[in-house]
Amino acid sequence: MNPTQRNIAPAFKTIDSIDILPSEKQLLSNNIPIHIINGGSQDVLKIEFIFEAGIWHQNSPLVASMANSMLNEGTTNYTASELAEKIDFYGAYIGFSTGKHDASISLYTLTKHIKDTLKITEDIIKNSTFPQKEFQTILLNKKQKYQINHQKTNVLAKDKFNELVYGSNHPYANTYDIGVFDSLDYKSVKEFYQKHYTPNNCKIIIAGKINQEILDLLEALFGSNKWPLQTNLPKKEYNLRATNKRRAFVEKKDAVQSSIRIGRPIFNKTHKDYTAMQLLNLVLGGYFGSRLMQNIREDKGYTYGINSFMISHLNAGHFAIVTEVGKDVCRNAIREIFKEIKTLREERIPEEELDLVKNYISGEMLRNLDSPFALSESLKGNLAFGFDNSYYQKFISELKKISPDQITKLANTYLQEKDLYLIVCGSEDSTNYDS
Repeated sequence: MNPTQRNIAPAFKTIDSIDILPSEKQLLSNNIPIHIINGGSQDVLKIEFIFEAGIWHQNSPLVASMANSMLNEGTTNYTASELAEKIDFYGAYIGFSTGKHDASISLYTLTKHIKDTLKITEDIIKNSTFPQKEFQTILLNKKQKYQINHQKTNVLAKDKFNELVYGSNHPYANTYDIGVFDSLDYKSVKEFYQKHYTPNNCKIIIAGKINQEILDLLEALFGSNKWPLQTNLPKKEYNLRATNKRRAFVEKKDAVQSSIRIGRPIFNKTHKDYTAMQLLNLVLGGYFGSRLMQNIREDKGYTYGINSFMISHLNAGHFAIVTEVGKDVCRNAIREIFKEIKTLREERIPEEELDLVKNYISGEMLRNLDSPFALSESLKGNLAFGFDNSYYQKFISELKKISPDQITKLANTYLQEKDLYLIVCGSEDSTNYDS
């Protein structure tokens, strides 16, 4: 490189398309779908068992998460400590998670140990015994975590926002008080496991270097091998009950900072405006160079960080702006946030800024889809909506066509101030401000 050119930034090239490793779908003999992402250079595998056993399907709070947390606390063959020792011996890892609709068990393992680690995973899924002593220990730990988290202003603000947007009893809000921990019924948690962790309620995603021997092993353990079958689970439906109250203050007397959350209910990723709204979100507050970051952090110095995001649930979604600021500048920060939103409604975004953000989001997408394991995580999120990972190619194609005028139109459609909820949690009420 010519020394005189070191201060000249290289030109960037717009990403026109992305090449994504495709997935293949097969069925086990009992009709469990397996989604296969075959690739990578290392002899490692990720196998995720996904069940319709999330918060949406529980009859009372905590049941779904407790059922998932209890899975590795002992089986008919091993105690919890024996399971942990075996998993460690093979250098494997088994993770457990509970979402709004699904719950999952994820096995990360060396290929050479797949027979042993997959048998352990089978035992955990099929034969968990839910010992009561461990149940009480986990419940106490969750209660203590709840108490700690609910001393934080950002958690309190989030709970209030979700309650106003979805309704206090909606699973997407998932709000409850501490008394739930003392009233949780052990029997209902175990019954939830027995009814929901079944083959007709399961799908599998496997990623890594995969051969037929591995697929045959999955068939032997989870297809043809004995596994209780449960059918005709009732389909649950919930009504969204967004309140007309658009401003709320949650008092936290000893708080040094105030947490601000501004947003509204919005559509999910199946909506025709989703791609363009994601782009609008990036411009406003979705990355480090966003308008909110430049104003609230870099220019005004009100916060260390501010961001906006879109959450896409299966049956709904929401948009939110989140930050924490000093209580003395809370009103000013709120005023500046609404000012940036108003600017997007009233002033056409420059082509150069829009192109920059388009390139950023395309680059981030490429970075997040650069390995079989990352692709499996993306596929998990897409399958619920009836998509596979070809969704991202469509996203990029739509992204290229979005114009500045579309962004202005979207801002006027979805970011009117009268439609936005404002929640502040802190030591003094800052929900009133001069518009």
